Amino acid sequence: MVKKLLKILYVLLWVVLAGGLFTLLGYTIDEHNNTLCKQVIIRIDYGRSDTLISKKDIMDLLKQTGNRLKDQAIGYINFEKIEKTLAKQSYVAHTQVYNSLDGVVEIDIIQRQPILRIFNQKKESYYLDANGYMLPVNPSFSARVLVANGNIPEPYIKNINYLQDSIRRKDSVIYHSTIVNLLKVARYIMTNKFLKAQIEQVYVDKTGEFEMFPKVGSHIIVFGNADDIEKKFERLQIFYKHGLSKTGWTKYNVINIKFQNQVVCSKITSK
Repeated sequence: MVKKLLKILYVLLWVVLAGGLFTLLGYTIDEHNNTLCKQVIIRIDYGRSDTLISKKDIMDLLKQTGNRLKDQAIGYINFEKIEKTLAKQSYVAHTQVYNSLDGVVEIDIIQRQPILRIFNQKKESYYLDANGYMLPVNPSFSARVLVANGNIPEPYIKNINYLQDSIRRKDSVIYHSTIVNLLKVARYIMTNKFLKAQIEQVYVDKTGEFEMFPKVGSHIIVFGNADDIEKKFERLQIFYKHGLSKTGWTKYNVINIKFQNQVVCSKITSK
C-alpha cells in the first residue's frame, strides 16, 4: 500500500513539474514574441567580388515589400516570407534570417559572384556568375570582371540559369549557345591567376568565334571556338613565356592559337 502511494505521489510530482515547465516555457515564448525588434543587423558576404548590392538596398527592398522590422513585435515578423523575398533578388545567392532573444533581427546574405559582363547585339548589358545565372547591371555599382561583346544574340532574361535550365540542356543548339561558350571560357580564365590579370575583353565575331584583347601588349588573340580551351591557353602561356619574353610585347599584332598544336603570329610592319 505504501509503495503504491509513493508511486502515485512520484507520478503526480512529475506531472506538476512538467506542467510548471510548460507554463514557464509558454510564458517565455509569449514574452519573446511580444518583444519589439530594436535592431536589424545585415551582413553581406561578397566573397572576392565587387559590391553589387548594399545593406541599404536590402532594407529598401524589405520596406517596399511591406516587411517592416524595427519596433515590430518579434512574433508578428514572418521570417520565412522575408527569406523568400530576399531570395528573389537577383544578386542574392543565399540568405538566412533569424532573431536573438533580446529583439535583434539578423540577416545573413551571400552575394552572387559575377565573372563576366555581356554587351549583346541589342546593346543590353548584364552579368553572368560562375553558375550561369544572369544578373542585371546595378547603376550604382560596377563589377570589375571580364567583358564580352560583339555578336551575342542572347537577351537578358531574369532568373535564368544557362547551365542548369532543363529546357536549354535538352536543346543542344541552345545549350551550346554563345553565352554558354563564353561562360566556359570565362570560368577557365577565372581559375588562372595570370589569365585573369591579362585577358580583359572577348569579342565574338560573325561566325561565333572569339578574339581576345589583353591588358599588356598590342596584339589580338585569335582564340577560335570554345573547344580545347585548356590546350589553347597552355599554348598561349608558353608563347608568352618563351616567345614574347624574348622578342618583346609589341612585335606582333595577332597571335593565333585556334589551330591545334600551333601558334601563328603576324608581325607589326613598320612603315
